[in-house]
Amino acid sequence: MMNYYLLIPFFIIVIMFFPIKFKLKFSCNLLNKNGAIGVFLFKKKLLHQRFWLKNGKILLQDENDVSSMEIEFDSKEVIFVDVFSKQIKNKTHLKELYLFYNVGLGDAFVSSMFAGIINLFCLIFFTNLKNSRATASMAVYDTVSYNRQVLEFALKTNISISLFDVVYSFVISLIITNRIAKEKFVKDLKNEVKNEI
Repeated sequence: MMNYYLLIPFFIIVIMFFPIKFKLKFSCNLLNKNGAIGVFLFKKKLLHQRFWLKNGKILLQDENDVSSMEIEFDSKEVIFVDVFSKQIKNKTHLKELYLFYNVGLGDAFVSSMFAGIINLFCLIFFTNLKNSRATASMAVYDTVSYNRQVLEFALKTNISISLFDVVYSFVISLIITNRIAKEKFVKDLKNEVKNEI
């Protein structure tokens, strides 16, 4: 007679290794130094935040919350995001990658030349990426504003990753971030002692 309790660990293992599909949306205005980021799981919004770069800091604002918080570029949170993105990069499966941009430098000729250069570099990057992610759909959509100054970019991507890879990358990133923060703290402490002497 089959023991049905064995189905519980089976389903846990299946859920851990089953790929989860995420949709990421990112947009920024480089002239105004602001933008927005959104993360969606199965078309349900997980995260949506606006951000501004101001005085060497990142100001974040939630869609529903008017309060904002400041993150310094050398803070523990930024180090964690950097380490986590490196850990998770090779574990994700890219499905779609679309780049949209609107560029204008006030002069029609210069704007079109600049848009051509952006297209060239984007297509080189996408060609190299296509070699490693052959099944991914990629495209560049450009708009040139000939008579005004604008520099806006938006990125839309669909990726899939297993829950196990997310948890594993998260734990490893926490360990590495704590180690880097500890090394930085010790280095800053040594510099303070040297300055006092």
